[in-house]
Amino acid sequence: MRPAARPALRSAARPAGRPAPRPGARARASWAEPQDPRRLFAAILSAVVPGLGQALNGRRWLAPRLALPFLVVVGIAGLVVATQSPTRLVATLVAPLTMTILLAVNGAILALRLGATLHAFFDARYPGRPGRLGALGLAIVVVLTAAPHVVLHGWGDAGKRAFERVFTGELALADGSGTLAAGTRDPGLGERINVLVLGIDKTPWRTATLTDTMLVVSVDPTGAGVSMVSLPRDLVDVPLGEDDTFHAKLNSLMSYADRHPDAFPEGGIRTLEDAVGDLLGIRIHYYALMDFVGFVKMVDALGGVDIDVAHGFFDPEYDGYGFTKMGWGVEPGPHHFKGYEALAYARARKGATETDFKRQARQQEILLALRDRALEGGSLLFHLPELLGAVGEYVRTDIPPSRLPELAALAEEIDSSRIVRIVIQRPLVRGGVDDRLGSVQWPELELIREMAGVLFPAPGTPAQPWPTPAPSTGAAAAP
Repeated sequence: MRPAARPALRSAARPAGRPAPRPGARARASWAEPQDPRRLFAAILSAVVPGLGQALNGRRWLAPRLALPFLVVVGIAGLVVATQSPTRLVATLVAPLTMTILLAVNGAILALRLGATLHAFFDARYPGRPGRLGALGLAIVVVLTAAPHVVLHGWGDAGKRAFERVFTGELALADGSGTLAAGTRDPGLGERINVLVLGIDKTPWRTATLTDTMLVVSVDPTGAGVSMVSLPRDLVDVPLGEDDTFHAKLNSLMSYADRHPDAFPEGGIRTLEDAVGDLLGIRIHYYALMDFVGFVKMVDALGGVDIDVAHGFFDPEYDGYGFTKMGWGVEPGPHHFKGYEALAYARARKGATETDFKRQARQQEILLALRDRALEGGSLLFHLPELLGAVGEYVRTDIPPSRLPELAALAEEIDSSRIVRIVIQRPLVRGGVDDRLGSVQWPELELIREMAGVLFPAPGTPAQPWPTPAPSTGAAAAP
């Protein structure tokens, strides 16, 4: 009896009609393989903490080597965040050198996490190839792992470039000069830190850039307090040293000096610093300069500012940035101002009861409100990307980045009760009209320097407000 014939191999190996695989061709991956869930779980573990996926896969010699550098970096970062306030943390991080180091660390951690993730998924101990479902899951894990690092790199790179512009770049001025002071004049050990803060009225239709906001902020390095003095923009006959005098209005000196480099070889900012320092009998160490558009964007980047308006007013002629019609006013009481409203509050001066002196006092209010907002509940961290954009484009200063943590610490330490504010007004100046310049203020140099003596005392000695009753045409000197 003959045995039954065996079925053909072709019919047993594949359906009839399907061509045989070519020699050397690899089998097509299935949609899902039994080991895909474990592969993905290992990959996820290593994406969270490099080395965990390797431990799951039994790579005990490799797991700690991957985990240790990651955990050290995370531990150091956690310690810094736990021991530093948001303000000091931002002041430390935004320095260009620090940011460069952090960008490199961010890239290294990303490479470590991605390398550990891929190694855990493609571990040779898993039999066969992963299925397409596993590959799709891996792609999602890789994207989610890389995304925060990419975002941080974008923020960090933008911050680095912004602060490089802030501390070393030029700010294009309306008159085309854009000349800023070169180098710094660092204070001596234990000396007060004096900063000239300037707000420039930069518009395309002006032939010159005017420093319509000028105030000196002096910080006691011992933490005893901060002194602020505002200078009238219409101040004339300001001493320039060496028996020289600038007879035009002080707010035009920076632009004038930039246009006459033969007479003022140190440039506009340095010339203005020297003039203000000579006027007050102090040394100006640094400057901080911003135009009004930048001010609006900074206020908006911080989410606005809160001001308790003591005296309401209405300026029928105000038509500044952000307004589509003429006129702006405010009622007494607490207000939350957006950027363009804060600018109007700081600049309006033509109301029935308003003067340039009152406007200067309001500018000091806004500056302190910005400080309070920045110190409030980590606002700097929450609004850092928007703030970096505004600062990088519109602010310039020669304050060394290395001093930022120190100044941030003093800003937090010194409360409002230790901030003394003075507006230079009568009797420190005499008002009048000049046939060529219009309304002007002539300085009483002896009285101004006597005032500066109590406003800028030796470190460790509390400053005192100028003991003068409020004049009928201006705001009282406010402690």
